[in-house]
Amino acid sequence: GAYLKKRLSELMDKHEIIGDVRGLGLMVGVEIVKDRKTKEKARKLRDNIVKNAVQQQRLWVLGAGQNVIRMTPSYIITKENIDDVADRLDVAIKSSI
Repeated sequence: GAYLKKRLSELMDKHEIIGDVRGLGLMVGVEIVKDRKTKEKARKLRDNIVKNAVQQQRLWVLGAGQNVIRMTPSYIITKENIDDVADRLDVAIKSSI
């Protein structure tokens, strides 16, 4: 879980639309915002990212709440798998902005 949060936090450094990365263990949420300072929710952008992640990147993620992308990978997962997840999510974000 710590490695997954680390990799997703690296995406936060690359993309201003990621307002927060939080979670417990392997259940992690990535908050999508219009403005990181005000934390204004970016609902449609979150929906577009989820759609792209699932349809184009074959990354199974879910929307949670109004503006969070939820990830709940298998308990049996390697660092290579997590790296692949982070890379696919990165592409989905870039394609949706």
